[in-house]
Amino acid sequence: MPKFNFNVRDRFGKNITGTVTMDSRDQLIERLRDQGYFVNKITEIGENTLYERLDRAIQRLSPIKLKDMSIFSRLMSTMINAGLPILRSLRIIVKQTENTHLAEILQNVAKMVEEGYSLSHAMGQHPKVFDTLMVNLIKSGEESGSLDIVLDRIAMDMEREIEIRQNVQAGIRYPIIILSAAALIVGLIMIFVVPKFVEIFRDMDATLPTMTLILIKISNIVVHGAPFLIAAIFLLIIGSKYASNFPFFNRLKDNIQLRLPVFGFLLRRIALSRFSRTFAILLKSGVPIIKSLTVVEETVGNAVIAAAVAKAKISIKEGERISYPLEETGEFPPMVIDMISVGEETGSLDDMLQKISDFYDREVDYTIDAFTTMIEPVLITLMGVVIGFIVISLYLPLFSAIENMTNVSTGTG
Repeated sequence: MPKFNFNVRDRFGKNITGTVTMDSRDQLIERLRDQGYFVNKITEIGENTLYERLDRAIQRLSPIKLKDMSIFSRLMSTMINAGLPILRSLRIIVKQTENTHLAEILQNVAKMVEEGYSLSHAMGQHPKVFDTLMVNLIKSGEESGSLDIVLDRIAMDMEREIEIRQNVQAGIRYPIIILSAAALIVGLIMIFVVPKFVEIFRDMDATLPTMTLILIKISNIVVHGAPFLIAAIFLLIIGSKYASNFPFFNRLKDNIQLRLPVFGFLLRRIALSRFSRTFAILLKSGVPIIKSLTVVEETVGNAVIAAAVAKAKISIKEGERISYPLEETGEFPPMVIDMISVGEETGSLDDMLQKISDFYDREVDYTIDAFTTMIEPVLITLMGVVIGFIVISLYLPLFSAIENMTNVSTGTG
């Protein structure tokens, strides 16, 4: 826990100095002011233990999770709704936040708010933590006087996003574990077991069947190509991270992903759900349509859908209805276009968008359940075929050799 030197002045004008241990600078300032002192200067001594410094460094490097942001939004909404000032709410949350990195950022936000900046402006100085969507929603809430309601919507949106991510991860975790284990077992067989059988076959001077020759060929490729394969995978990962800085690569990658069997179906519905939910939240919060579309474009999380929104936005700026330009992009299903069109005609676009989001959220859940049910027998069958091929390929020459030896010993053949 850090130590601070402080210099304050009491109500009689007398200067008082001292040293105190406190969780943070802001907490110390608040404590001194509550005691009736005017703060002149506070300096951190910086005599933290090695463990504390290491812990802080690790926390700074650790990512701020969506769950942390969801809890922050929910707490802020609750306290503001209860009548607490924004600055006071921020300081309370700083004390309760377990993530040190987020706590430090919130301290900085609180400091800027204390200096007279708006909450949205202070958050906007940390774009890696508070994205464009959140900043614009906060700004809208400040302007409309409904900051607590907006924060509640943000929290609900994040909680739904967390739920979707957990469902997707739960759906793909099982096949990934099975495939990884199978790949490891097959790799070990190819590297250590098959070469031993090759030596046996060489000593037997036997004529090997086609299946065995294919297996030996694969084993040789794995044994001699494993280092190159690992290096290629490593370079591919590094290269993809570097290439993700280029919009063309992101569009190409997302376009390929959306056209994959099963996974493409799932990813498109996740993207459409996020598009509809984000658009609905922005409209409900009073953000203008063009500004809302700009924010959706930046936060939808899929380069193909984002490009479609950007293309449609040009026509919408010129006065066209939202549904027509979106339909022309070819990336939105007829149901989405029809519901958006009905929402425009009835003046309930935000409600229609929310219904679209709810529909696709359910579709995502159904797709994951169906995929999980279908993938288990497929994986079992695939593993059975692979293992069966390996076993038959290895033992077929041995059976042939034994049969030949039996024929020779009995004088047949």
